[in-house]
Amino acid sequence: MFQLAQVAGYEIVEFSDGHALSLNTSPGGFLLLMPQPPERRQVFEVHTPLSTEEERRVKLVEACWTRELTFGIVGKVYLVGVRSLFEPARFN
Repeated sequence: MFQLAQVAGYEIVEFSDGHALSLNTSPGGFLLLMPQPPERRQVFEVHTPLSTEEERRVKLVEACWTRELTFGIVGKVYLVGVRSLFEPARFN
């Protein structure tokens, strides 16, 4: 799950969220398949499930690159390479 914020004007911030699929991971980041592209260098949160569905880990990531994939007239999806910035501390 992700949430993106776009500044649309001096006083307007548009939020969009959705689900992304993680295609692979590495120690420094991961590859996402997303329904919409973030801006290059945009920082956003990715929420990943832990062992139980109620628990989620939050990662702060930065979009490094985006590639558009088109599937005929069906639509577009985006490959997004992100690098992990840090994980906020969890408090029990």
